[in-house]
Amino acid sequence: MNKRIIYIIIFILLVIAFSVMIYFVFIADLIGPGDDTNANQNTNTQNVNGLPVTNGAVTNTNRVNVNQTNSGGFIISNTVNQVNISNTASGGSTVSNLVLEGSVNGVSSAPNGDGVRVYNLEEGKFFRIDDNGNVIPLSENVFPQVEDVVWSPANNKAIMTYPDGSQIMYDFDSQQQVTLPKEWDDIEFSSTGEDIGFINLSSNENERWLAVSNPDGSQIQLIEPVGDKANSVDVNWSPSNQVVATYREGASTSSQEVYLVGLNDENFKSIFTDGRGFEGKWSPSGDQMLYSIYNAGTRYNPTLYLVDASGDNIGTNQMSLGLQTWSDKCTFSSSSPALYCAVPQLLPAGAGLDPSVAEYSNDSIYKINTNTGDRELIALPVFLNEENDYNISSLFLNGSETELYFTNSLNDRLYKINL
Repeated sequence: MNKRIIYIIIFILLVIAFSVMIYFVFIADLIGPGDDTNANQNTNTQNVNGLPVTNGAVTNTNRVNVNQTNSGGFIISNTVNQVNISNTASGGSTVSNLVLEGSVNGVSSAPNGDGVRVYNLEEGKFFRIDDNGNVIPLSENVFPQVEDVVWSPANNKAIMTYPDGSQIMYDFDSQQQVTLPKEWDDIEFSSTGEDIGFINLSSNENERWLAVSNPDGSQIQLIEPVGDKANSVDVNWSPSNQVVATYREGASTSSQEVYLVGLNDENFKSIFTDGRGFEGKWSPSGDQMLYSIYNAGTRYNPTLYLVDASGDNIGTNQMSLGLQTWSDKCTFSSSSPALYCAVPQLLPAGAGLDPSVAEYSNDSIYKINTNTGDRELIALPVFLNEENDYNISSLFLNGSETELYFTNSLNDRLYKINL
């Protein structure tokens, strides 16, 4: 009888402890601000009108009044009530112009600074949009129901994935295509466009490899066995093409060690991160890597860092940017030490563990100096004659870097703002 009472007491204590943990990790931020004044939070806190502010304030002449209904921490509506909206990104409400009618995916910067490339889902066609706004078909062929597009950064080649998992590599210059194996996953072009890296996800773990080949699938070179670690490997070519992927593993319960996997079995230094959920993006020069991680100090929300990533400096000079967002919501300038990032205005606790909780949060756009880490709010997108609910899933600069393109995941449309 005494043992039974002890077991019951232990069970009750475990239930209470587990409930408290769930509250502080996932619920406390949704109810109100926590007591941890040292938590790494976005600087775009809400003012009385629901607007994010930075360095003290957003001027009244650039204000968008937000009629806000919160449901689990999500911004539900964002209605423009004032007409003082800038046509250029100057720190406040900024006109966001629709670039192309219809839903899109596969948006990417075009090679040689010739605008952006995009797949129109409704037409099933690919287009290039130049700096003058001209929409130019890349092919008259129709490619229905393309689910995913990976572009070569150096030429007009793309790998298309269809809903059934089939994949083709298409050359828009020669108008030729080849079929690639369905088992090839996480395909990415090298910076020169001469190779692709991929993970062969064979049903047999012993045959799972990180590998490279020509874009048409010929001349396969095996790089490293993957086995049961495929979810920890990301194909991520460096601009120099020396690094083909990153591999992350737990260094402790709250940190990771990130290995740079070389094309020719190089022994690169590794990067230690003070958190989990590493997602990395190379700078254009390859000297730095932008990455996002989450930890208990950020309430398990993703936070941006920069770190040196070349030569003997790999892993040094880690710098927190003080912004809570994901690295894939950022884009580098190729002509200046600048980085542009879309930062959720309202980020519920635990977003690093489950990004879907932030899918209805509007974003503010920041510009960051990659040398100093200084950041400034440059734009709060406003959509004239449209619903002003949006979520930025990707950012791209045009060739002259006078315009910033972005996709709105809530309607899959492409917009741009003037810088």
